[in-house]
Amino acid sequence: MRSSLRWRLFTILAVSVLLAWIATAFFTYLDARREIGTTLDARLVKAAEQISVHLDSAENVSANPQQIRDYTGTMLQVWQRDGSLLLDSSTAPEERLGTQRDGFESTTLKGVHYRIYSQWDKAGRLNVRVAERHELRDALAESVASHLLHPLYFAVPALGILIWLSVGAGLAPLSRFTREVKQREPDKLEPLDLSDTPREVMPLQDALNALFARLQVSLEYERRFTADAAHELRTPLAAIKTQAQVAFAAHDSEQLRHALNKIISGTDRAAHLIEQLLVLSRLDPEQTPVDQQQVKLSAVVKDCVALHAPMAIRKGVDLGLEADDDGLVLGDATLLAILVRNLVDNAVRYTPADGKVDVRITRIADEVLLQIVDTGPGIPEKARKVVASRFYRVLGSGEDGSGLGLSIVERIAKLHGASLKFDDGGAGVGLIVTLRFSAVSV
Repeated sequence: MRSSLRWRLFTILAVSVLLAWIATAFFTYLDARREIGTTLDARLVKAAEQISVHLDSAENVSANPQQIRDYTGTMLQVWQRDGSLLLDSSTAPEERLGTQRDGFESTTLKGVHYRIYSQWDKAGRLNVRVAERHELRDALAESVASHLLHPLYFAVPALGILIWLSVGAGLAPLSRFTREVKQREPDKLEPLDLSDTPREVMPLQDALNALFARLQVSLEYERRFTADAAHELRTPLAAIKTQAQVAFAAHDSEQLRHALNKIISGTDRAAHLIEQLLVLSRLDPEQTPVDQQQVKLSAVVKDCVALHAPMAIRKGVDLGLEADDDGLVLGDATLLAILVRNLVDNAVRYTPADGKVDVRITRIADEVLLQIVDTGPGIPEKARKVVASRFYRVLGSGEDGSGLGLSIVERIAKLHGASLKFDDGGAGVGLIVTLRFSAVSV
């Protein structure tokens, strides 16, 4: 069960206040005990001085021990120089209270703790000892502490209610914030703009607004992608349907064969488009995870060149590979193979017969350069900024394509932290596609 923020704050505040109150009562108890001790010590001194003055002023002091009644809880003993008891109170113990030295001391007699003050008279004949039980001091201090704790019986529940209501009022903006987010429709992605949002919640609001913005861009992107994909798929499917109708109505084998070849060609184009769409949909998320492993780019390129060699031979294009380095990079071998395959496929497809396509791998400092150089028609400089857009095709190329190859290349390059650049070929003929990867130190 998830904990409640309101309960958590209430518990923290209530426990903190309660502990503070108890600590205050404890230290007040200690302070009251000290003050009570000081006051009662002063009373013992005053009582001893009064008795000493009274005895000094008495004309005759009987040598026989006498006992006086006491109703104050203060015990008295008066001892003579020879060690005989002259006077004591009815509450005094039979044992001597303390010693004959002047001043205060604490002692225990038969399990009872006493606070004692001893004083000699001016003549040095009589020693007055006044004492009190420590129980009296403890009882007074405990009485003060209990009076401090009595308000807790009423104040703590009242304070708890106030804390609960205060925490609820403090969290009210957060509750309104929650309701605003909960009541939103799935397609309502406008930024939140709540005027009473607390500063502590502003980072959450900013994060949600940033998420809404990304979702809005992503949804718009997907809408355009879906619309474009539907449009692009409609063309080859319509062509296939048309050629199927032609084949159905054909009267001779030559016409039938021609229509069937067109159907096969259209099917291949649709299959290629679907394959490219699937690859691109896999790469759509901004944070597509890349399996970071050491990959020899030369091995990936060699496989792709071998794969496209039959197509190049049929078209009469000289396809070659130049690698002066293994091209060790960090990345996903499968994605890098898709990247190279699309680049080589484009180069061979758009290079005319008797043309040339060279794939080069070089290392410069801490970078690995992958270059595909062809002698095809190239890409106009104005079109290079949009050539990697989805479904974009250079007009007048005379070749069928999905318009997704360079878009896939650009996305895979970004996922690997590589840069993509298009330049004119040598002598203004053809195109040079350059990809720069961070090299792995060996």
